[in-house]
Amino acid sequence: MASKGPTSAGAKEWFRRARRNLRIASSMLDAGFGDGAGFYAHQGAEFALKALQILRTGTFDRVHDLTKLARDLGAPPRIMRLASDVTPLYTASRYPDIGRRITRRLAETTLEKAKGIVRWVRRQMV
Repeated sequence: MASKGPTSAGAKEWFRRARRNLRIASSMLDAGFGDGAGFYAHQGAEFALKALQILRTGTFDRVHDLTKLARDLGAPPRIMRLASDVTPLYTASRYPDIGRRITRRLAETTLEKAKGIVRWVRRQMV
């Protein structure tokens, strides 16, 4: 479901929050909260992809599936792989009885992958 959203000013705010979420993820990781780090890493990537979607279309999809968002944006295979790897952390961090345990190593790896998605989005937004 698409939501009417703001134009480029709104996209910039979404991207600012994407970067902020990555900083929160890093802080959570430093504090030893792998699940929180995984959640915020995912949020960072999600907000970045939605920022690009807003910039290009004026709307964003209310989904948490990074693979779908990346595919709809025409992301290259490398970004699709990163999105595919980061997406499961949303479920794992929110629903401990469903998702896998988020170790520090998994959270670190996920944060780096989310950063890769955000860097790609930043290049697309110029």
